[in-house]
Amino acid sequence: MAKIYAESFDSINPRLTIEQYLQPPGTWGLIAKVRHDRNDSPVGYVLARNAADEAEVFSIGVAHMFQRTGVGTALLATMEKIARVRGAYSVFLEVGIDNCAGRALYRKYGYKVIGQRPEYYRNAVGDRLTALVLRKRLENMGGQS
Repeated sequence: MAKIYAESFDSINPRLTIEQYLQPPGTWGLIAKVRHDRNDSPVGYVLARNAADEAEVFSIGVAHMFQRTGVGTALLATMEKIARVRGAYSVFLEVGIDNCAGRALYRKYGYKVIGQRPEYYRNAVGDRLTALVLRKRLENMGGQS
């Protein structure tokens, strides 16, 4: 997971970052894999948690070779379904203002900008970047209210 995180984001210590994401109670994740030569290889992940009736996405990443192949879309859709089953009515996440691919994916699937966090992220060279705060209201799934 740290290797995919390093490919997806500027990070000085991707393993430490992933470990920090996993610390809050209730954190859960999904790993997308592909089978090659009888081995499963991870190609993407999402880390999230439910708190009360909301879900928060900490991180979602896809290996470069598998970007724009539907892996991110599948992870996002599956995360939303699991979050809803766990009682969430909405999902929140932050995305870097410079992350055009991520912003396009979230916009396509109904996420709306509800705020900004100036200087929220720090890239590998130390520059501070604004994060956009996004929210999506989850539809009822499987007859749940």
